[in-house]
Amino acid sequence: MGCITDICDTPFFYLVLLYMDKSYPEIKFGFDKNWELRNWYQTCTQKVRYGLKNGSDKWDLGDIPTNIAEIVSTESSEEKAIEKISPVFNEFINSDSASNEIKRTIDRAQKRWSKIGEKYFSALSSMLEIPINEFEKQYFAFFTFSRRCPFNGDKFMFNKFNDFSNTAAHEIMHIEFFKKYASYCKERGLSEIQISHLKEILTVLLNADMTDVLYHPDRGYKKHEEIRPKVLELYHEQKRDGISFVSFLNKIISLVKEHSFDEP
Repeated sequence: MGCITDICDTPFFYLVLLYMDKSYPEIKFGFDKNWELRNWYQTCTQKVRYGLKNGSDKWDLGDIPTNIAEIVSTESSEEKAIEKISPVFNEFINSDSASNEIKRTIDRAQKRWSKIGEKYFSALSSMLEIPINEFEKQYFAFFTFSRRCPFNGDKFMFNKFNDFSNTAAHEIMHIEFFKKYASYCKERGLSEIQISHLKEILTVLLNADMTDVLYHPDRGYKKHEEIRPKVLELYHEQKRDGISFVSFLNKIISLVKEHSFDEP
């Protein structure tokens, strides 16, 4: 019976387990007014921690009215700023043009995901070595007028400026990686901010396994331009040599520890 234990530890046995249960998760689409209002404020006030490709550390407003940023800049507290921008926010999102944009973008996202969702979850499961039945049963995708698309728990935002396949693939990878491996990374000596960098760095793996899912390659952030190609190279080596994702992750953890991200 000892040989059965040995087989269970191999990638081949793991792949068999992956396909025993294929009850795929689903995405619920919507628009959350409270989260959207908060995102407008945070788009105006929060810096891009990892740096945008154009070198900026400020989020693009997207379709948020420019006077929102002006109002926010005059207030000293989040509570006062949100109180001041609420009338402008409500007038904007209750307009016919805004309602039509929300519906149009959600409809387009739903159609896109219906074509690629199952393929994505199978590929993500294989990549992260997490059985599909351990994924969230549902994710909630909320439209935003901002270019900033945060995630929180099983929820994430998307916009009209990026194809939904890219946003969903990126954010759901964050969600599932955090659930499975964040504690492990902490035990291996990474700080919270290093784990946050790591989750963004690892989305480069989408460019290896999700070319038939993504509309365009996952671009990443400015501060990770140097390390992402190294991570992708190590991932190709992992796949070639048949080593486990955890063994690969240990190598990336070491890379992250050695790298300076110019954090204040």
